[in-house]
Amino acid sequence: MKVTLDEVAARAGVSLATVSRVLGRRGAVAASTRAKVLEAMTELGYSRSTLLHDAPRRLVAVSAPGNPEHWQVQVCTRVAKALQAHDLLVTRPLVETDPEPLQTAIDAGAVALVTTTLTSLNTEIPCIRVAEQSAGAEEAGGSGTGAARSDRAEAGPAGSGAARTGAGSGDVIAARLDLGGGMTTAFEHLRAIGHRRIGLICNDSGELAVQLIRRFLAEHPARNLGLDLEDWISRVPKSFSGGSRAVLELKDATCTAVIVQSALQLHGALYGLRNRHLQVPRDMSVVGFGDSPTMKFTGPPATVLGLDVEGLSNALIEATLQTLRISTTGLPSVPPVFRPRLIARTSTTAARR
Repeated sequence: MKVTLDEVAARAGVSLATVSRVLGRRGAVAASTRAKVLEAMTELGYSRSTLLHDAPRRLVAVSAPGNPEHWQVQVCTRVAKALQAHDLLVTRPLVETDPEPLQTAIDAGAVALVTTTLTSLNTEIPCIRVAEQSAGAEEAGGSGTGAARSDRAEAGPAGSGAARTGAGSGDVIAARLDLGGGMTTAFEHLRAIGHRRIGLICNDSGELAVQLIRRFLAEHPARNLGLDLEDWISRVPKSFSGGSRAVLELKDATCTAVIVQSALQLHGALYGLRNRHLQVPRDMSVVGFGDSPTMKFTGPPATVLGLDVEGLSNALIEATLQTLRISTTGLPSVPPVFRPRLIARTSTTAARR
């Protein structure tokens, strides 16, 4: 009968994660604990393929969150390809929605997780990720720049230079995404062409949606006019039908422009307006969050907040190589901040008087 790692952990009186660290020869494990695990393996007759045990290539999990945005998939694809070029093995479990795939990767010996999620996952291996630009600032009670600098102050593994945050003991912040700056850019563009009643269509779950809502409320040009801005937020599933329904609700709430989180919702919004015999941008201006190849071919081509996919990818790659001590270049003292930039196409125009 096959002996499982759970049985080894129970016999040694340690956690499954500890057994995984011993087998993967990673992380700090006390000599006495390691000896107990090895003794339990011997007593139970546990054996592991020598190919797996002695393989010089390390395993890294590169993961987008469940139901990811297009830019998150793009970044993960670029990161996975680059890490493979450095002779690392890559697995692609989803994170956030189900912990089992990631735990399976860790049990198989994954030494690090690289992810585009904005959420601290509290992993037992280094979690190299992107954070919202102001999140650390609010935790630290200072400015975004100062907080980012404090991220670097508490180093990771000796000699790694990896950034750590207080959000999760294993977090390594490779870059920050300036969602507030991106929202301000969208508002400035829409205000310049006469829009004041600006709505938001976002996912009904997920950390990115939470941060976008927070930024929408904080940066909205009508925030000091005594209006209930919650009436201009539509939280819907990340789906075509969700976007179609949401844009009509916001149109009925007298919004003249909307910012839309996902491509699926944006395509749905354009369809919903056409189905009611309304025109974009004459009757409703639309701004998408994140660019993709399809945004140039929507009807009309969508104005979007584009993200620096290459820059985000390179930041995650460098942080991973530094954390795993493959690179000796060292990380910058402050994580780079990436602000979404406006790519103006024809889905926005002057508000009708």
